[in-house]
Amino acid sequence: MNPSDRRTFLKGTSANLALPMLESTRAALGATHEKDPASEPKRLVCVGVYLGFYQKDFFPAKTGHHYDISPVLEPIEGYREEMTIFSGLDHRGRHGHEGWRAWMSGRATGSVSMDQLVADHVGDQTRFASMQLTCGSPPGDAKLSFTKEGVALPMIGRPSVLYETLFRSGSDKARMEYLLKTNRSVLDGLSEETRALERTVTSKDREKLGEYFASVRDVEKKLQKQQLWLDRPTPKVDYPLPEFDPVAPDVALECESIMYDLMALALTTDSTRVLTFLIPGWSQVFTINNRKLSAGYHSLSHHGNEVAKIAEYNMVGREHVKRLGGFLDKLKANKDADDRPLLDTTTVLYGSGMGDANTHDNSNLPTLLVGGGLRHGQHHQIDRGAASPRLLGDLYLTLMQQFGVQSEQFAGATSNMNEYLL
Repeated sequence: MNPSDRRTFLKGTSANLALPMLESTRAALGATHEKDPASEPKRLVCVGVYLGFYQKDFFPAKTGHHYDISPVLEPIEGYREEMTIFSGLDHRGRHGHEGWRAWMSGRATGSVSMDQLVADHVGDQTRFASMQLTCGSPPGDAKLSFTKEGVALPMIGRPSVLYETLFRSGSDKARMEYLLKTNRSVLDGLSEETRALERTVTSKDREKLGEYFASVRDVEKKLQKQQLWLDRPTPKVDYPLPEFDPVAPDVALECESIMYDLMALALTTDSTRVLTFLIPGWSQVFTINNRKLSAGYHSLSHHGNEVAKIAEYNMVGREHVKRLGGFLDKLKANKDADDRPLLDTTTVLYGSGMGDANTHDNSNLPTLLVGGGLRHGQHHQIDRGAASPRLLGDLYLTLMQQFGVQSEQFAGATSNMNEYLL
């Protein structure tokens, strides 16, 4: 290979496939693990509220079992024995809206998110390995899920699109078959060219090519999986979608409710076992309990410690938590194939990548866990000043290990928090 040719191409049957940079970039692909088919199904739902909460009214004043429920969390007080509150956890990372991107990955740029590592282990049993959702079009820095290459995954923001994706009619089958066959054809003609190319490059480049083609094979496996699922009928559900998608910012709370309903259906029909849901925030002026708030949501989050603005900011926060409560009610009522409440085998992580929206401080992040068969019922206050302080990544290690991810470190964290939950 000409050393001056820093990029080259393999020619498939219908397209050119660009190779990565050789001998100039570090491998970013992680190892995959096989899911034990005998293990019981588990589900992960991660819900992030972009503009966060007022910390003093989200976290209870007391710790342990006998805490008094906080004003913002009061709508889900009925779940206190099935939920755990953590205060004092964060990633010790970058502040501001850009730092929000680190909530699931631990780093603002270029790192895989926890949900995608879990999807590698439980996603092979369902039609969709994972699904990423939001309401409308969130702000640009509002990202939740990232691939192993650090690429932000797109989110579905319209209820009608999510419904059609989950419960697609048979009329779409021919179109999907065509798309899958077209994508597959890009991969079909590569084997001979790959072997020829590997004979002409350096050992380091050969190693890099091996990693790259492993990722290509991963794409092929995903295509094969989609083809297998294409012949299986989609679930039939009776859910009345509204005539129009409520995706405008001023009706975002309505959209939030519908997305939660569809998320519950996705889990009930076992269409996926990994869901992320970003609840965005703009400058919309909400009307709550027939009262129009005095300022836009984003303005209320920058309350300047004004009592009246904090009260209205909390009103929006409580509305978010009310809708979480409705989602938990559905998981509690709906049963899995073994007649267990879905909440027993679904871990719900709820919180925000913003600790104090007023100052754009990303420390002491609101963190709530519900369900999943974990040991619940307490508010744990983590000592941020300890010699070896616990990180949010430690909590994520416990969650990932419960799903079979054999990892001993994540986002700077090197232990787990099993003693709090198991």
